[in-house]
Amino acid sequence: MSRRESTTEDYGRIFHEFANCINYRPLGDISRRDVIDFRDRLIEKGQSPITASRKIGVLKTIFLTAVDHELMSANPADGVRMHSKTQVKQRIAFAADDLVRIFNSAIYTEGFVPRGAGREAVYWLPLLALFTGARVEELAQLLVENVQYVPGLGHYLDITDEAGHAKLKNVASRRRIPVHQTLITCGFLDYAAEIGKRSTFLFPDLKSNPRGRLAGYFTNFFSHYLRGTIGISDSRKVFHSFRHTFKDACRAVGIEESVHDALTGHTGGGVGRRYGNEQYPLAPLFEAMERYEVAGLDLSHLYRKSCLRQLRPAELRIVSAFYGVLLAFSTAKMRDAEKTVIVAMYQGAQAGIDVESNTLVFGSLAAAKLMLVQAWVEIHREEILASWIAGRHTGNYLQLDPLR
Repeated sequence: MSRRESTTEDYGRIFHEFANCINYRPLGDISRRDVIDFRDRLIEKGQSPITASRKIGVLKTIFLTAVDHELMSANPADGVRMHSKTQVKQRIAFAADDLVRIFNSAIYTEGFVPRGAGREAVYWLPLLALFTGARVEELAQLLVENVQYVPGLGHYLDITDEAGHAKLKNVASRRRIPVHQTLITCGFLDYAAEIGKRSTFLFPDLKSNPRGRLAGYFTNFFSHYLRGTIGISDSRKVFHSFRHTFKDACRAVGIEESVHDALTGHTGGGVGRRYGNEQYPLAPLFEAMERYEVAGLDLSHLYRKSCLRQLRPAELRIVSAFYGVLLAFSTAKMRDAEKTVIVAMYQGAQAGIDVESNTLVFGSLAAAKLMLVQAWVEIHREEILASWIAGRHTGNYLQLDPLR
């Protein structure tokens, strides 16, 4: 995978900074002491240990290439590290109260989505980052077609660099991330469908900055918004903190490390992970995303539809059918477990009807079909309840007569 042009320029600046420090001596004359002196000079000039460490890492990469081409006999940056007492974590996760402040701020309560920062992107990028753990540029460069669907599982984001404009950090960054139910409930799929009518880009109002980054202007806006508007003053908390928050939340709910590494595009340490197809299987990713939650955060003020996820075929037991409508009971844990709910399905839509009250409790259905289902419930209420009880006790639901 080729490096970004901006990365190549950054490497060049760092190397020239080092070369100037040693008076541009030949490669063969560079010693480990030169690299150590350069490191110490960076710290003396007020640069952070993290920045200094990154620059030493860049030199190490450049020198490694020189060794490979036999321009140097050894890598003088090998083993040069920061003093342990100066190690500082550059970015940290958002705390629960930080998230509450972010998602109750003007962006989410007053429709504050400035044009210069990407309009709709201002609203969706923080939500997507929180529920995917993706890097900001990975999200900013998404196309509408990168929101994909697999039957029996659901929708996912295809993080890829196949499009000409798209670039990823490394090979492990190519991955698939299931769309969390909270994003669906907040209307993300509806947004993607609507924006797809006028653009191939998921966030068409994001404009590249001079370094070619689609998220560049947005990131600048968000950093100022965190500090100046929301009042999150800790400089270690930036947009990338959503990625740390995602990892912490995955660990908190017991998601296996290899799975949340696959979700975030981190390269795992186990040798066995280097074998097999490079695409991690989707089923365990969807299972993990169903377990994922952020403790202490209530986003119900952003909900635009029922928060019950689309039920899978394997979770449904069909008990009747008429006029193209399938009626089924769900074996999955329902939000209102004390209610007897029949699930009606028609042309991909799902709706749950409380049998006792004959009212819609989640989902949606074409009005004419919903009226037929409710008429059927009125006629067969006793049989539906009996089938429900039988299935809960034996696993075998009774088949019911259709509407005639």
